[in-house]
Amino acid sequence: MDLTEEQLNELEEMAAALMPPSDIAFLIHIPIQERELFCEMCKNHVNSQLFEYYQRGKLRTKYELRKTVIKLAKAGSPAAEPIAEKFMLEQSQKE
Repeated sequence: MDLTEEQLNELEEMAAALMPPSDIAFLIHIPIQERELFCEMCKNHVNSQLFEYYQRGKLRTKYELRKTVIKLAKAGSPAAEPIAEKFMLEQSQKE
């Protein structure tokens, strides 16, 4: 599936807004008969541009949210501290 550079950038930005591929497909005018393939490629085709742009958008937001939680936890936020501990545990388990 070939998308324009503009569509790929829109895909990344919408993924960063945590929109699902099905909504993104509609908004960037993927033809209805190609939407299921588009969604599949965004989620599972690790060697495709769609996967790369979609994941990069999602991960950028994940990173930004984690930075915010860590900053709040360091400042003593009782709500952020257990979330930061969860992040630390997750990181240790994936190392």
